[in-house]
Amino acid sequence: MKSLLTVLCLLVCALLRAREMPEPISVTDLKISGDLSNGRAVFTLEGTARVPDSHGGALMVLSGPVALTQFPPNGKWRVEARDGQFLVQFERGGTFPLELKFEAKVEQTNGWNQVDFGIAPSVLQPIRLHGVPNDTQVEFAGAAPPQYLQGELRGFLAGNGKVSLRWKEAPKPTEGKLFYSAEMLSQVSVSPGLQRQVALLDFKVMQGELTQVIVAK
Repeated sequence: MKSLLTVLCLLVCALLRAREMPEPISVTDLKISGDLSNGRAVFTLEGTARVPDSHGGALMVLSGPVALTQFPPNGKWRVEARDGQFLVQFERGGTFPLELKFEAKVEQTNGWNQVDFGIAPSVLQPIRLHGVPNDTQVEFAGAAPPQYLQGELRGFLAGNGKVSLRWKEAPKPTEGKLFYSAEMLSQVSVSPGLQRQVALLDFKVMQGELTQVIVAK
């Protein structure tokens, strides 16, 4: 009987603690767009934060090697930098639209440009990328390859908030080295006071382009 009462007390305490714990802040309609032109990676993050606690709370929106470049002033929330992360601090509960602009550090490895950073986790994270030609090689870690539509790359990120993106311009077409073979058939006729020579040249080009032939006398 005593053990049963102990178990019931523990269950009641757990339920009370669960009620006291505030519901976490969630983000919906999260989307990100970026411009990868001129060797830079500039992004805009948009979404809607839902804060269930009337006292507000904090939400991690960015992490990693990034720098905020623009965020509209808002009396209902503010941005704080803490331990390599950017957090949005809400003063009260409610629903708040978010829009942040930032630039990510671009690393270059073996001809690839790469950015790695984190954003607030969300169920659906569409991404659009501008400033890249349609023949650019683009790879997303942990996500499906993007598609080139209407002058931009469109895709979806993994729902864990991790953004690992790399891209590389397609190599420019170059002409190969010139390889060719040449044969000459020559006929010489000699008569008193006159010599004639006729030469037939046969060139075979295996690679490259042969634009002119100079025959020295």
